[in-house]
Amino acid sequence: MEIANLVRRKRAFENRWYIYEMISKNPGITIYDLSKIIGWTPGKIEYYIKKLVADEVINNSTEVVNGRVRKSYKAKKMKDLLNWDEMTFVKHPNKKD
Repeated sequence: MEIANLVRRKRAFENRWYIYEMISKNPGITIYDLSKIIGWTPGKIEYYIKKLVADEVINNSTEVVNGRVRKSYKAKKMKDLLNWDEMTFVKHPNKKD
């Protein structure tokens, strides 16, 4: 059972990363457009997008187009997501200075 949970978590991480990459390459993309490009259902994409928005990895914007609400997404830059002050650097055990 533990191995199955690890596999699920790894797959979920890969899916989030894949969606992040697609949004970063196509800023302003919608869930519908992503579903057409990736070939996943809009519900599956929306599930992962909600996680990415909650983790503040992507931003969403809402506008009204022809009387319909249109949500689009834009990825934050990776350098903005990393906090270099909190990172610690570990020396490689086999590397000599």
